Amino acid sequence: MRKPKSFMRRILHSIFNVGLSAKMGLLVIVGVISMISLFAYLGTAALAESTQRNLQERVILAQMTASYMDALLENTESVLNYVASEPYWAEAVQFDSAMDQAYRRLSFAASRIIVVDSNANALAVKPVVLQPVSLADFAPVMAALNGTPFAVSRVVQSHPILGSVLLAAAPIRNGSGKITRALVIVLKIDATNNRAFAHPIGLGQSGYLDLIATDGLILASTRPTRVGQQSDHEDSLTSMIRDHRQAVSACHDCHTPLATSAPLAEVLAFAPLDRVPWGITIRQSESEVFASTQLLQTRIFGLMAVMLMGALSLVYLTTRSVIVPVQELTEATRRIAAGDLDSPLQEYGHDEVGILARSFDEMRERLKASAEEIHALNRELDARVQERTAQYQAAAEENARLYAELARKEQLRGELLHRVIYAQEDERKRIARELHDETSQSLSALMVGFDTAQIAMAQDTQKAGAHLRNSKAVAESLLKNIHRLISDLRPSLLDDLGLVPAIAWYGEQRLNPLGIAFQLNERGMNARLDPSMETSFFRIVQEAITNISRHAQATEVSVNLEHQGNYITLQICDNGRGFDPQILQRTDALGQGLGLRGMQERASILGGEFDLQTAPGKGTIITLRVPLPEGEAIHVQDPSVDG
Repeated sequence: MRKPKSFMRRILHSIFNVGLSAKMGLLVIVGVISMISLFAYLGTAALAESTQRNLQERVILAQMTASYMDALLENTESVLNYVASEPYWAEAVQFDSAMDQAYRRLSFAASRIIVVDSNANALAVKPVVLQPVSLADFAPVMAALNGTPFAVSRVVQSHPILGSVLLAAAPIRNGSGKITRALVIVLKIDATNNRAFAHPIGLGQSGYLDLIATDGLILASTRPTRVGQQSDHEDSLTSMIRDHRQAVSACHDCHTPLATSAPLAEVLAFAPLDRVPWGITIRQSESEVFASTQLLQTRIFGLMAVMLMGALSLVYLTTRSVIVPVQELTEATRRIAAGDLDSPLQEYGHDEVGILARSFDEMRERLKASAEEIHALNRELDARVQERTAQYQAAAEENARLYAELARKEQLRGELLHRVIYAQEDERKRIARELHDETSQSLSALMVGFDTAQIAMAQDTQKAGAHLRNSKAVAESLLKNIHRLISDLRPSLLDDLGLVPAIAWYGEQRLNPLGIAFQLNERGMNARLDPSMETSFFRIVQEAITNISRHAQATEVSVNLEHQGNYITLQICDNGRGFDPQILQRTDALGQGLGLRGMQERASILGGEFDLQTAPGKGTIITLRVPLPEGEAIHVQDPSVDG
């Protein structure tokens, strides 16, 4: 309970101990700010209400258009079902006249009518199409043949003869009520026969209206050039059509021509249709939608600025006429407190300020006399303090140096420990992966083979012998894999013959069976390196070749090893598919990227420079340049060995 009380006491103490000018200014400003805050609150509420009203108007307009489209589709359904129920479809002599009557009745919504048989093959098309027409791939047609009273395409589909179409279909039944045919129409929903798009209302100068299919394709628009294009908000619009929900939000016109500047900020309102999984979008520039709101905002903030300027002017006039003398007296007393005892205070008359000034001047003279007596003692005390301070500073600097050295050594120890643990874990993961992917699976296959041979032994010795031969082949493959794993862990060539033969052997035995051409180029490698350096170089090449064989899809790999001056340069190139180099900045949960990170770590331990050049489809080049430490022990290579 003491903490809040103490906090409030500090606040009150701060308020009552500020200057007179600040107090008066604070009172005036608090009053004005209170009025401005109330005014701002009311103005903000009005702006928010105006904004919501403008947004709601767009949603209502989208809903009205969606309702109009639903009514148009409902009318189309009614007429289509009525025409499909006419009895003359069953009489061949009246078929042509039936097509003419159907086309006249449905011309308000259809650009073409088609009658198909039970296999969705066209029996008649009007306007006439000379080629055979099949609509078996169109869901509305098959739905009508299966009994759906009225079916409409969800998306625009392409037909090799009819082109890109939206279809609506209704079943045709014979006298016994069995569905034998279907009446299909190609919908026309463009602006020429659609009042909602031909004569839109409430869109202003910049607004436009789109009819969107469930796949994001624009079926109709008040801007004819947009028809047939993919909407720039395909995913979100598809989601809202699927969930049958309306929305309004801010967006940007992504269809602005490239010649213009930045995309235009717009307001997008969406409303779904009820009868078909389509939706209506209304888009209009924010500047036009919120023109009245912005004007109101400008007026509100302009009035607030005028009120604030008036308050500041009032504070300024008050301080100039009342508080300036008090401030000058306060400044004089501050000079005295700072040690200026030679400058007399200014006379301010015989009022309270003048009496206060004379009292301070008398105090100044007495302080001056006392200060001269104290200066001698202060000089002696200063000398002692400086001597003791110098001693403390020397001790502090020594402690700081020791602490920095200890921190540096602790950081170095942590880094070394991290590298050792990382290298161990990486090697364990690789061995575990090899054992799991190859050895354990081969052992499982071998066990299954033995079990099968044991079962077959009691029935057919020839089959048992075949199973044993297969098991022997699996065992031989397992033995080869184990030998290869042992060689991967530590090839004997690296210890016996050195780095160059070990790299040549590993590259050929790993890549040649995969149909990948391998080439090793060495220059100046006439002497062996320190064993730890040779091991690091070999592990880097081993990891790179492993990555290439698994991921690169390369046909050629070359390794270049050069000893020049005090540097060893290793370069590994492939003509594979390459990858995104940003993979080095992240390692996923499956360990992707650890190989490259391991190569970088080994290069860092050697004190070398690691460089990676790659891009998708451009192949990969890995370059390592390592300095030879001074006094590095070099083992002369056996001249009888061909490097």
